[in-house]
Order: sequence, then structure tokens, then C-alpha cells
Amino acid sequence: MQSRERIRAALHGQPVDHTPFCPFLAYVWEFFPQEIRDMGGLNFHRSIGADHMERGAACAVKEVLPDELNITWKKEGDLATTQYETPVGTLSLKRHMSGSGRTEFLVEHPLKTEEDFKVQLWIEENTRFEYQPDVARDVINALGEDGLAVGMLIPRGKSAYQSLVEHYAGTEELIYALVDYPDTVETLWKTMVERDLEAARLSVQADYEYYLTFEDSSTQNYSPSQYDRYIGSEIGQWCDMINAAGKHYIQHACGHVDALVERMRDHGVFAVESLSPPPTGNLELKNARAKLSDSMGIIGGIEPTHFLDLTEDELVDYTRQVLADGAGGPFVMANSDSCPPGVTPEKFKLVAEVARRQVAG
Repeated sequence: MQSRERIRAALHGQPVDHTPFCPFLAYVWEFFPQEIRDMGGLNFHRSIGADHMERGAACAVKEVLPDELNITWKKEGDLATTQYETPVGTLSLKRHMSGSGRTEFLVEHPLKTEEDFKVQLWIEENTRFEYQPDVARDVINALGEDGLAVGMLIPRGKSAYQSLVEHYAGTEELIYALVDYPDTVETLWKTMVERDLEAARLSVQADYEYYLTFEDSSTQNYSPSQYDRYIGSEIGQWCDMINAAGKHYIQHACGHVDALVERMRDHGVFAVESLSPPPTGNLELKNARAKLSDSMGIIGGIEPTHFLDLTEDELVDYTRQVLADGAGGPFVMANSDSCPPGVTPEKFKLVAEVARRQVAG
């Protein structure tokens, strides 16, 4: 079987020659030798005998911000400040660059006051979308049979509430805001959901068969009931739309999802992606399979720190156990997305070899 055929079959619980291994190379990729990075992800996966899944391939919908919005950037040392100037007010956010991790993270969210929420509402109401069908076609044609493209569903990249948690307000301040001025927060959230649905209606016209958002689902950020109220309600509408088009929605969930995976299934999610046991997540693969049986696909199962901590012999034994635990339903083996720096390409190659030699059950 070729990679695209193998991954598709595994996602649908159909027979495969062996379980596909689709590494997630986020973060660790930047620490690989330059000659490997020059190969690109697809060729690297070919070289180690793994299968290439293009997670969050280019969205076929372009977000067009209002002309009246002026964005400025300023960088001082490791601190970068971005300002969004609008006719109704200005938002400001700050990011800090981590030299050791080669990543950046928010240290100041843009929505800090009730007036800030109203400014973001203006941006949402005045942003429009353009459908670009060639974007998906180009990705799919570039991969051919050597990989599976999983398209980004919406330009925002995740649900409205998850975006408020991660990018706009932060977990703690969002909860305070919902208590202090609930009507303002709810109005913004509902508008964001409406805009997401508008973008999704365009997106499902693309040639992608599978769609994804980097939802980062985790009960470290909200309760299961909040998930149902604010996130599952939106995702369920996406799934209805995607399923009606004969396509499938995959949800990236790299955190604590023990209390969420059955909810995801009930909202119509086709497969959960980046499922991980502790310490990254809180759900062992065998327990996830017991909860879901064959009712929803699982992509993941490998705790990323084990790539760093285990010896090669230990990693072989661990991989064999992961393959056994994932059996009994649709399964694609992968590590959760945040693989730590220091993991060598040789360890990814070793896991790929184990997967090829252990025939899927």
C-alpha cells in the first residue's frame, strides 16, 4: 500500500498492510540537522519509512481584514509588541521569544477590558472571507499518493472559545470577564462562531476529504460542561456541515482529554489527533480504545517524552505495546505534537521500522 491509501484505510478501520506511523514534527524539526530540514517533511518521512500526514494543510479560505485596521509591530530584545488600531479602539499584545525552545509565547493578551472585547467584535464583524479552491488542489497534487492532506478548516485554526482562551484573553481573565460582563463576552463569542461557520461553509467546498483544527482540547483550560457549552456546540455544527459533504473532521487534542473524547465522538468528530498518555496528556491509549471501541478514530498514542527518555531497546518494546493498545478500532500511530528538542531522527526511523514489521491486527 502507498502512504495515502494506508492512512485512509487505517482512519476508516479498514485492513492495512501495517499500521501507519505519521510523526508529528512540530518543535523538534527546528533542531534537526540542516541537511534533513532541507529535505522537507514529505521527503524526510519517505527516507525513514514513515507515512506523511499533512496536518492543517493550507486553508482554502483566506481571511481579509478590514481596510480600516492598521497593524504595527515593535521588537525590543526578546519582546515583540503588536498593536491593532481600529476606528473604535486599539488592542495590544506582547510575545516573548524563547531562545532555547526557538518558540514564542504570549505574555500579554489583547483583550484585557470590556472595551477591548468590543474592539475585537468590530474586527470580527468587518472581516470577510475569500474562497481559494486552488490552494487545496495544489497541496493534494504535491503529495500525490505519498501522503494524506488534512486541510485546515477555518482561518482562525480553532473554535471561537478556544481562540479566546489561547490567543485573545487567556483562561483566567476569560472566566473573570464572563462573570464581570457576560453579555459583552457572549456577544463576541457568538459573533466569532457565526464567522467560523461562514468560513467553514466555504472551506468544505475544497478538494480536501479530511479537515482539522488545532483545537488543543484539554480540561486544563475548561470544565467538561464549559466544553459542551462553548466548544462542542460549535464543533458539532462543523461536523454536521462536513459530514453532509461526505467528508470528515479530525480534532487536534494534545492535552487532558479523558473527560472529553466521548463528547467529541457524540458531537460528530471522526478522529481525535495527538492523543497522548501522561505526562503530556492524561489518557492511556488502551483506555481511550476501551472508551471508544471502534466508534472513533485515534491518531497518536506515543508520549513524546519517551522518544527522549527511552533507550532504543526500550523504545522498540514501547512501540510494540502502543501498536497493540491501538488495535480494535481505527488507528494511526503518532506522537503528540510537542516532541522535545534532542530527539534524534534515528529514533523516528526506529519507530517506523517497528510499525512496518508488526502487521496490523
